[in-house]
Amino acid sequence: MRVLVTGASRGIGRATATHLAAEGADAVAINYHESADAASDTAAAVEERGAETVTLQADVGDSGQAADLVTQAVDAFGGLDAVVNNAGVVSPARATDIDDVQWQSVLGVNLDGAFYVTRAALPHLEKSAGDVVFLSSIGGTAGTVDASYAASKAGIHGLTRALAREYGEDGVQVNAVAPGPVDTELNGDIVDYLERVDFRGHENLDTHLPEYACSPEEIAKTVAFLLDSEFTHGEIVNVNGGMQLAATSTRRGRPARWRRGCVGSRVRPRRPESPTPR
Repeated sequence: MRVLVTGASRGIGRATATHLAAEGADAVAINYHESADAASDTAAAVEERGAETVTLQADVGDSGQAADLVTQAVDAFGGLDAVVNNAGVVSPARATDIDDVQWQSVLGVNLDGAFYVTRAALPHLEKSAGDVVFLSSIGGTAGTVDASYAASKAGIHGLTRALAREYGEDGVQVNAVAPGPVDTELNGDIVDYLERVDFRGHENLDTHLPEYACSPEEIAKTVAFLLDSEFTHGEIVNVNGGMQLAATSTRRGRPARWRRGCVGSRVRPRRPESPTPR
Protein backbone atom coordinates (compact mmCIF):
# COMPACT_ATOMS: atom_id res chain seq x y z
CA MET A 1 0.00 0.00 0.00
CA ARG A 2 1.19 3.49 -0.94
CA VAL A 3 -0.32 6.11 1.33
CA LEU A 4 -0.17 9.86 1.77
CA VAL A 5 -0.69 11.18 5.32
CA THR A 6 -1.19 14.92 5.71
CA GLY A 7 -0.08 16.71 8.84
CA ALA A 8 2.16 13.78 9.72
CA SER A 9 4.95 15.56 11.59
CA ARG A 10 3.33 15.03 14.99
CA GLY A 11 0.33 13.73 16.92
CA ILE A 12 -2.20 11.53 15.18
CA GLY A 13 -0.55 11.99 11.79
CA ARG A 14 2.81 10.74 13.00
CA ALA A 15 1.24 7.84 14.89
CA THR A 16 -0.72 6.87 11.78
CA ALA A 17 2.30 6.99 9.48
CA THR A 18 4.44 4.86 11.76
CA HIS A 19 1.65 2.41 12.54
CA LEU A 20 0.86 1.85 8.86
CA ALA A 21 4.53 1.23 8.19
CA ALA A 22 4.65 -1.29 11.02
CA GLU A 23 1.54 -2.99 9.61
CA GLY A 24 3.21 -3.50 6.24
CA ALA A 25 2.60 -0.40 4.14
CA ASP A 26 5.03 -0.29 1.24
CA ALA A 27 5.44 3.49 1.14
CA VAL A 28 4.28 6.43 3.27
CA ALA A 29 4.44 10.06 2.14
CA ILE A 30 4.85 12.41 5.09
CA ASN A 31 3.26 15.81 4.58
CA TYR A 32 4.10 18.74 6.84
CA HIS A 33 3.54 22.48 6.75
CA GLU A 34 6.25 24.07 8.91
CA SER A 35 7.86 21.41 11.13
CA ALA A 36 10.56 20.03 8.84
CA ASP A 37 12.64 18.54 11.66
CA ALA A 38 9.64 16.80 13.17
CA ALA A 39 8.67 15.46 9.74
CA SER A 40 12.19 14.07 9.34
CA ASP A 41 11.82 12.30 12.68
CA THR A 42 8.57 10.75 11.48
CA ALA A 43 10.21 9.66 8.24
CA ALA A 44 13.05 8.02 10.15
CA ALA A 45 10.55 6.12 12.29
CA VAL A 46 8.70 4.99 9.16
CA GLU A 47 11.93 3.76 7.55
CA GLU A 48 12.85 1.86 10.72
CA ARG A 49 9.61 -0.06 10.30
CA GLY A 50 10.48 -1.08 6.76
CA ALA A 51 8.54 1.31 4.54
CA GLU A 52 9.78 3.63 1.84
CA THR A 53 9.13 7.27 2.67
CA VAL A 54 9.35 10.83 1.41
CA THR A 55 8.71 14.12 3.22
CA LEU A 56 6.68 16.70 1.34
CA GLN A 57 6.11 20.30 2.46
CA ALA A 58 2.76 21.84 1.56
CA ASP A 59 0.03 24.04 2.95
CA VAL A 60 -2.98 21.90 2.15
CA GLY A 61 -5.26 24.92 2.54
CA ASP A 62 -3.80 26.22 -0.72
CA SER A 63 -5.40 24.33 -3.60
CA GLY A 64 -2.32 24.61 -5.81
CA GLN A 65 0.01 23.31 -3.13
CA ALA A 66 -2.42 20.50 -2.31
CA ALA A 67 -2.48 19.40 -5.95
CA ASP A 68 1.31 19.54 -6.17
CA LEU A 69 1.55 17.49 -2.97
CA VAL A 70 -0.45 14.66 -4.49
CA THR A 71 1.54 14.83 -7.73
CA GLN A 72 4.83 14.58 -5.82
CA ALA A 73 3.60 11.58 -3.83
CA VAL A 74 2.43 9.81 -6.99
CA ASP A 75 5.72 10.55 -8.75
CA ALA A 76 7.70 9.24 -5.77
CA PHE A 77 5.79 5.96 -5.42
CA GLY A 78 4.42 5.37 -8.92
CA GLY A 79 0.83 5.66 -7.75
CA LEU A 80 -1.34 6.07 -4.69
CA ASP A 81 -3.55 3.62 -2.80
CA ALA A 82 -4.74 5.68 0.14
CA VAL A 83 -4.98 9.21 1.51
CA VAL A 84 -5.31 10.01 5.20
CA ASN A 85 -6.49 13.59 5.60
CA ASN A 86 -5.18 14.41 9.06
CA ALA A 87 -3.89 17.98 8.79
CA GLY A 88 -5.84 20.22 11.14
CA VAL A 89 -5.66 23.36 13.23
CA VAL A 90 -7.65 24.88 16.07
CA SER A 91 -7.89 28.50 17.10
CA PRO A 92 -10.61 28.45 19.76
CA ALA A 93 -12.59 31.56 20.59
CA ARG A 94 -16.16 32.58 21.25
CA ALA A 95 -18.12 33.27 18.08
CA THR A 96 -18.16 37.04 18.56
CA ASP A 97 -14.38 37.03 18.96
CA ILE A 98 -13.67 35.10 15.76
CA ASP A 99 -12.70 37.46 12.96
CA ASP A 100 -12.89 36.60 9.27
CA VAL A 101 -9.22 35.66 9.02
CA GLN A 102 -9.42 33.28 11.96
CA TRP A 103 -12.59 31.66 10.64
CA GLN A 104 -11.12 31.15 7.16
CA SER A 105 -7.81 29.85 8.51
CA VAL A 106 -9.50 27.05 10.48
CA LEU A 107 -11.93 26.01 7.75
CA GLY A 108 -9.22 26.55 5.15
CA VAL A 109 -7.07 23.77 6.59
CA ASN A 110 -9.59 21.47 8.25
CA LEU A 111 -12.23 21.39 5.52
CA ASP A 112 -10.93 23.07 2.35
CA GLY A 113 -7.54 21.40 2.68
CA ALA A 114 -9.06 17.94 3.10
CA PHE A 115 -11.18 18.54 0.00
CA TYR A 116 -8.31 19.91 -2.10
CA VAL A 117 -6.04 16.95 -1.35
CA THR A 118 -8.81 14.43 -1.93
CA ARG A 119 -9.94 16.07 -5.17
CA ALA A 120 -6.41 15.83 -6.55
CA ALA A 121 -6.00 12.25 -5.34
CA LEU A 122 -9.29 10.77 -6.58
CA PRO A 123 -8.19 10.08 -10.19
CA HIS A 124 -5.25 8.06 -8.84
CA LEU A 125 -7.39 6.30 -6.22
CA GLU A 126 -9.90 5.29 -8.88
CA LYS A 127 -7.08 3.51 -10.71
CA SER A 128 -6.02 1.60 -7.59
CA ALA A 129 -9.48 1.15 -6.02
CA GLY A 130 -8.05 3.01 -3.08
CA ASP A 131 -9.20 4.56 0.18
CA VAL A 132 -9.79 7.98 1.68
CA VAL A 133 -9.87 8.46 5.45
CA PHE A 134 -10.68 11.81 6.99
CA LEU A 135 -9.79 12.72 10.57
CA SER A 136 -12.80 14.45 12.05
CA SER A 137 -13.79 15.00 15.70
CA ILE A 138 -16.60 14.52 18.16
CA GLY A 139 -16.91 18.28 17.75
CA GLY A 140 -18.48 17.68 14.35
CA THR A 141 -21.60 16.29 16.01
CA ALA A 142 -21.47 17.63 19.57
CA GLY A 143 -20.40 21.19 18.75
CA THR A 144 -17.50 21.11 21.18
CA VAL A 145 -14.60 23.58 21.35
CA ASP A 146 -15.77 26.54 19.24
CA ALA A 147 -17.82 27.45 16.19
CA SER A 148 -15.02 27.40 13.63
CA TYR A 149 -13.61 24.01 14.65
CA ALA A 150 -17.03 22.39 15.06
CA ALA A 151 -18.21 23.73 11.70
CA SER A 152 -15.09 22.45 9.93
CA LYS A 153 -15.53 18.95 11.37
CA ALA A 154 -19.26 18.84 10.68
CA GLY A 155 -18.34 19.68 7.10
CA ILE A 156 -15.99 16.70 7.04
CA HIS A 157 -18.90 14.43 7.96
CA GLY A 158 -20.93 15.68 5.02
CA LEU A 159 -17.94 15.50 2.70
CA THR A 160 -17.24 11.92 3.72
CA ARG A 161 -20.74 10.74 2.92
CA ALA A 162 -21.06 12.74 -0.29
CA LEU A 163 -17.79 11.33 -1.66
CA ALA A 164 -18.76 7.83 -0.54
CA ARG A 165 -21.92 8.11 -2.62
CA GLU A 166 -20.15 9.62 -5.62
CA TYR A 167 -17.11 7.35 -5.80
CA GLY A 168 -18.16 4.07 -4.21
CA GLU A 169 -19.17 2.65 -7.56
CA ASP A 170 -15.72 3.54 -8.85
CA GLY A 171 -14.13 1.38 -6.18
CA VAL A 172 -12.98 4.18 -3.87
CA GLN A 173 -13.79 3.59 -0.22
CA VAL A 174 -14.36 6.71 1.92
CA ASN A 175 -14.66 6.91 5.70
CA ALA A 176 -13.87 9.20 8.61
CA VAL A 177 -12.65 8.78 12.17
CA ALA A 178 -14.12 11.09 14.81
CA PRO A 179 -11.98 11.02 17.96
CA GLY A 180 -12.83 12.45 21.33
CA PRO A 181 -9.99 13.84 23.45
CA VAL A 182 -6.59 12.63 22.27
CA ASP A 183 -3.27 13.19 24.04
CA THR A 184 -1.79 15.68 21.56
CA GLU A 185 -0.61 19.28 21.54
CA LEU A 186 -3.78 20.34 19.74
CA ASN A 187 -5.96 18.85 22.48
CA GLY A 188 -3.89 20.75 25.05
CA ASP A 189 -4.71 23.99 23.22
CA ILE A 190 -8.40 23.16 23.48
CA VAL A 191 -8.31 22.50 27.22
CA ASP A 192 -6.32 25.69 27.80
CA TYR A 193 -9.02 27.64 25.98
CA LEU A 194 -11.83 26.07 28.00
CA GLU A 195 -10.06 27.01 31.22
CA ARG A 196 -9.48 30.55 29.97
CA VAL A 197 -13.12 31.25 29.17
CA ASP A 198 -14.58 29.25 32.08
CA PHE A 199 -16.53 27.14 29.60
CA ARG A 200 -19.84 25.88 30.97
CA GLY A 201 -19.49 22.22 31.80
CA HIS A 202 -15.67 22.44 31.98
CA GLU A 203 -15.76 20.81 35.41
CA ASN A 204 -17.10 17.75 33.62
CA LEU A 205 -14.28 17.90 31.08
CA ASP A 206 -11.85 17.90 34.01
CA THR A 207 -13.64 14.80 35.29
CA HIS A 208 -13.75 12.89 32.03
CA LEU A 209 -10.58 13.85 30.15
CA PRO A 210 -8.10 11.82 32.23
CA GLU A 211 -10.33 8.78 31.91
CA TYR A 212 -11.29 9.15 28.28
CA ALA A 213 -8.28 10.80 26.59
CA CYS A 214 -6.59 8.22 24.40
CA SER A 215 -3.22 7.99 22.73
CA PRO A 216 -2.66 8.95 19.08
CA GLU A 217 -1.75 5.32 18.48
CA GLU A 218 -5.31 4.28 19.34
CA ILE A 219 -6.64 6.50 16.56
CA ALA A 220 -3.97 5.17 14.20
CA LYS A 221 -5.26 1.64 14.79
CA THR A 222 -8.74 2.74 13.73
CA VAL A 223 -7.37 4.34 10.57
CA ALA A 224 -5.50 1.11 9.78
CA PHE A 225 -8.68 -0.90 10.28
CA LEU A 226 -10.57 1.28 7.80
CA LEU A 227 -7.81 0.98 5.22
CA ASP A 228 -7.85 -2.79 5.63
CA SER A 229 -11.61 -3.24 5.69
CA GLU A 230 -13.38 -4.09 2.44
CA PHE A 231 -16.91 -3.58 3.74
CA THR A 232 -16.83 -0.30 5.66
CA HIS A 233 -17.89 2.63 3.53
CA GLY A 234 -19.38 6.06 4.15
CA GLU A 235 -18.99 5.71 7.91
CA ILE A 236 -18.06 8.19 10.65
CA VAL A 237 -16.34 5.99 13.21
CA ASN A 238 -16.50 7.45 16.72
CA VAL A 239 -13.50 6.74 18.96
CA ASN A 240 -14.17 8.62 22.18
CA GLY A 241 -14.20 6.18 25.08
CA GLY A 242 -17.92 6.68 25.67
CA MET A 243 -17.72 10.47 25.76
CA GLN A 244 -21.02 10.78 23.90
CA LEU A 245 -22.71 8.53 26.45
CA ALA A 246 -21.28 10.61 29.29
CA ALA A 247 -22.62 13.73 27.62
CA THR A 248 -26.17 12.49 28.05
CA SER A 249 -25.88 11.09 31.57
CA THR A 250 -27.46 12.61 34.67
CA ARG A 251 -24.90 14.17 37.03
CA ARG A 252 -25.12 15.41 40.60
CA GLY A 253 -28.71 14.34 40.90
CA ARG A 254 -29.96 16.69 38.22
CA PRO A 255 -33.03 15.41 36.41
CA ALA A 256 -32.34 14.29 32.87
CA ARG A 257 -34.09 17.36 31.46
CA TRP A 258 -31.39 19.59 33.08
CA ARG A 259 -28.20 17.78 32.41
CA ARG A 260 -24.63 18.74 31.66
CA GLY A 261 -22.39 16.35 29.83
CA CYS A 262 -18.65 16.29 29.40
CA VAL A 263 -18.99 18.46 26.30
CA GLY A 264 -20.61 21.22 28.31
CA SER A 265 -24.01 21.00 26.65
CA ARG A 266 -27.12 22.06 28.51
CA VAL A 267 -30.64 21.01 27.70
CA ARG A 268 -33.46 23.42 28.45
CA PRO A 269 -36.57 21.98 30.09
CA ARG A 270 -39.61 21.73 27.91
CA ARG A 271 -42.27 24.32 28.39
CA PRO A 272 -45.37 22.92 30.07
CA GLU A 273 -48.03 22.11 27.55
CA SER A 274 -51.10 24.29 27.52
CA PRO A 275 -54.11 22.60 29.04
CA THR A 276 -56.30 20.97 26.47
CA PRO A 277 -59.67 22.69 26.36
CA ARG A 278 -62.43 20.37 27.48
